[in-house]
Amino acid sequence: MQLGNGISRRYVILFSAGFIVIWLWLAMDEDRRLPKTIAWAIGKPVSTPENDVFDHPLLDSWELREICSSTEWNSSLILTCDDNRGGVGHVRNSILNCVRFAIGAGAGLVLPNIPLRDVEEMTAGAADTGDDIERRHGPGRQGMDYMFDKNHFVDSLRKSCPELVLVRHMEATTSNRRRSLLPESLFSNIPASGIEQPEEWRDRLNIWIEKYMSPEPAAEPVIVDLDQSVLHYPIYSDGQTLAHTFGDILKFRPDIRQMATKVLKGIAHSHDHEAGIAVQTFDISSPILNPSFIGVHLGTENPLAERHEVDVMYSHFEAQAAAYIEQATTSKIPIMYVASGNLPEVNKLVKEAKEWNVEVTHKEDVLQGKDADALAKLTWDQRALVDYLVLLKGQEFAGVGHSSFSWNIMLKRHQIGDGAGASLGNEVYRDGLSTLYGVRSSYVESSGCMWP
Repeated sequence: MQLGNGISRRYVILFSAGFIVIWLWLAMDEDRRLPKTIAWAIGKPVSTPENDVFDHPLLDSWELREICSSTEWNSSLILTCDDNRGGVGHVRNSILNCVRFAIGAGAGLVLPNIPLRDVEEMTAGAADTGDDIERRHGPGRQGMDYMFDKNHFVDSLRKSCPELVLVRHMEATTSNRRRSLLPESLFSNIPASGIEQPEEWRDRLNIWIEKYMSPEPAAEPVIVDLDQSVLHYPIYSDGQTLAHTFGDILKFRPDIRQMATKVLKGIAHSHDHEAGIAVQTFDISSPILNPSFIGVHLGTENPLAERHEVDVMYSHFEAQAAAYIEQATTSKIPIMYVASGNLPEVNKLVKEAKEWNVEVTHKEDVLQGKDADALAKLTWDQRALVDYLVLLKGQEFAGVGHSSFSWNIMLKRHQIGDGAGASLGNEVYRDGLSTLYGVRSSYVESSGCMWP
């Protein structure tokens, strides 16, 4: 556009910006409905080095090196970690607990395995409650690379805890010097906040070994098969820095990270185009994308898990949908990314949110062609990993208090972002970056036993 003599380009830009602001103000209804078009993605241009914005370096922790260097290591004691059941929230926390228990015991550790879940016994919209919903013998196990980058795990521990001996594989043999153990069973009266003296784990374990393990043949190692420890190890017992970085020994598989990056690109590009407004899209390499979208976990109740008591109000679609739409409209965020394995309920949310001018999208909607084919080849739990990563980036996040998936995302966002102190009121837990609905005070206490 050519400017006439005496007309400053700066004033034209300021006038245009002011006009847009006034237009947006006038376009808002008196209710919570959002304008149908909004420049929601103003920011830096898309920057996706190597098409993987979720990659991160090896854990390089002097705090962990200090713990490991001061530990007395026992070369005749080996722990296994094969009982990592449930969705990604529980699997991730379970593996991290195994590593910490192994370090505390001064033992070697066999690389963890992950039991597969029988999707036929799960409803499409089952919540990630951590219940054992597989058959008694289950559909088998996979190595940790079923979800995670195994080389990153091994190399991080070699760097930050070189004394820890990692064993690649161990057969499921029987021996008088091999026995399973639930780690927290060696402690009594464990509060919701976790084991009160985790430093006593090693001594208690040695007493248990002397009581239940045969002393012969002495040449054979003592093998302890750890049962899944759920929300009982107090992560802050090693200090806040290690509590917030220890989880970095786990990184999702490269193909999962790249797929999640493509989802973010797709959201940015498609909604920029649909808005019909010439704006730049957000820099998806930023830890938290603001402004961008609200990410929500549609974690509806699994009716097969009747023994698991969850908050009645927020365990079903209606309450979750209403809460998520209200949060989106109150925060004036017109794009909602929903994570769910239940596409029929996602479609219901699409229709309900549309009435409030909130556009709902999801990974199956964004990925096309070969990317959609690659997504379809993943298992139910592997597809959830893509959602996990995308939800970490949103301007806001909303989930449910009975889900380890929701909790893990909220805690991770709090650690990587600049959220304010969290508060609980009327069973709603929020920290400025994330909100969980249907939260009890005991859930908040237990969150101190989940590694972000």
